[in-house]
Amino acid sequence: MAAVLLLLLIISGALFFQRKGFSGQEEDRYTFQSFHMGSLFTIVVYADDRSLAQDASNAAFDRIEELNLIMSDYIERSELNQLSLASRSGKEVKVSDPLFEVLKESIYVSEVTDGFFDVTVGPLTKSWRELRAMPEPVLPDEDVLGELLDRVGFRAMKLDKNQQTVELLKPGMQLDLGGIAKGYAVGEALQIIKQFGIRSALVDGGGDISVGEPPPGRDYWEVALAREQVDGETRFVTINLYNKNVSTSGDMYQFVEIDGQRYSHILNPQTGLGATEQYQATVIAGKGAHADAFASALTLTGPDRGIELVNDLEGVEAVIFKNTDGGLQQWKSDGFKRFMK
Repeated sequence: MAAVLLLLLIISGALFFQRKGFSGQEEDRYTFQSFHMGSLFTIVVYADDRSLAQDASNAAFDRIEELNLIMSDYIERSELNQLSLASRSGKEVKVSDPLFEVLKESIYVSEVTDGFFDVTVGPLTKSWRELRAMPEPVLPDEDVLGELLDRVGFRAMKLDKNQQTVELLKPGMQLDLGGIAKGYAVGEALQIIKQFGIRSALVDGGGDISVGEPPPGRDYWEVALAREQVDGETRFVTINLYNKNVSTSGDMYQFVEIDGQRYSHILNPQTGLGATEQYQATVIAGKGAHADAFASALTLTGPDRGIELVNDLEGVEAVIFKNTDGGLQQWKSDGFKRFMK
């Protein structure tokens, strides 16, 4: 559901800094890339030697791919799809630790956002994928849309934390973790890297970013966020982070036009349609799953309501941009400015 914009990584001068590692050797910067979850993942680490950096990054990429095999709705035999097949079967399905954790976090975000984030939108997602592939896209008629919406609703997903089981109560439900899985994955990848004794690391999953301690000689990682396009050029805002997660959602790059109306690929679970207001939302949070999911929701809530929501959350900050004829508008949570350069 949620998709991310291009976020560029800027580590100003980081190539020229070194520091002592645990072994007493100087730490150098290493960068590795691998394709997972439909995105190019980039890992940047500072380590004593390339072998350690390579081993840590390989282990992190392995973890990301393991999570993809669990959570993808594109892979037919994924654990997620097997769970969806059990909808309205009356069965409580035992699921893995990662899947249960992500579903638990998804329900939390759904409740906080009054359902603007909802991983049960799979039936809508599938329909819109088909729609966007049409030579001349048309909106689904009211009957079709109503049937799809009848299969959506996070409250029909019942979790039992003691048994670690999930039951889907409506027939034909389909889960879609596109708005939360990559955020969770980058956070998990960073934890794997830390197990190798590497403190300074960054994991970028095509816009969902998790960072550890800052680079040597620096106080933070500098991350440039895409905020608008003017005359075909992307403009950015830079934020400073360490030991945090950041995600951006919006329709700057992914949308469809139908009868002159622009619809985002981010679907509103309450209407079944793509968002028509062109908001870009960036969220900073302690958990990658929260950053990813809240960023998706804030493109749908409206900026005033979204910022009010974030201001009531501990450890979560956000900025929302909208490009209008009168110029760029922005809304920031109370604590967001402390991350801005």
